[in-house]
Amino acid sequence: MPEHEDSWTRLWNGRWLGGVPEPLREPAAWGLLLGAVALVAMAGFAPWADARGAAYLEASFARTLAALAATRGLDSAISLAQSSEISFSLGPGGSLGIGQALDPINDLVEQYGALLLTSTTALGVQRLGLQISRALGWWLLLPAALAIGAAATTTGPRRQAVFGWVRRLFAVALFARLAIPTAACLDELVTTRFLESGYQEASAAVASTTERLEAVEADQPKQPWYERFNPVEYVGDRAQRLYETVGSVGESIVNLAIYFTISTIVLPLGTLWLLARLGSAVVSTRDP
Repeated sequence: MPEHEDSWTRLWNGRWLGGVPEPLREPAAWGLLLGAVALVAMAGFAPWADARGAAYLEASFARTLAALAATRGLDSAISLAQSSEISFSLGPGGSLGIGQALDPINDLVEQYGALLLTSTTALGVQRLGLQISRALGWWLLLPAALAIGAAATTTGPRRQAVFGWVRRLFAVALFARLAIPTAACLDELVTTRFLESGYQEASAAVASTTERLEAVEADQPKQPWYERFNPVEYVGDRAQRLYETVGSVGESIVNLAIYFTISTIVLPLGTLWLLARLGSAVVSTRDP
């Protein structure tokens, strides 16, 4: 173990750079080693992560907008059913509403629509962050490079303190450049593996419910006049069809809300937090 530590120390102290003046060996070693890490991360990993992360964010954004449009359609169908009523004359006359029991479902749909707007905003922020980090690119490493240059002009404990800042600035630069695309790639893996099937089933259920509600409304003019003007039978039959149609959509909406909350808000924040903790753990280790 001591031999391993001695080799590691010699690597960072630059003792293997025999052709470099001794005062500059350590800064040169730091520059070469960190430059090699930066080259692999920025030129090798970053383009792949950018492409895959951007594709996932674009697909998630399009999916969220499609879900928002489907929610608007379902909300319109439920609102139309709620507004339906029939007037009849029995003595003083009156009316029977047949959609009032749909209020809880309608409220749930509206809350789900608000959640989708929040998810769209979250995805927009992630897309912007990805574009900014990609545009800055190598410039994020400039502070660490300047700190290495400053270390070359100092000696003793002050130089070691500067090298501590070099490591911190380098870790921050890599995090700022790679965190969002890396988080998007990890989010895609988790979403596809654990959440995709539930999303497909719930989304199909919402679309089917909207179509069935519209079919119920379209079928009403086809009823014989004596059924349409019999308030008890008319209201009872239509109400039963409406309640059967929306009976299970509430669970599907809840499942969709869980899906979008996890995939667009919880997972990105959680992944970024884990990456930040990992970077902090690396930076907090003792200097080489």
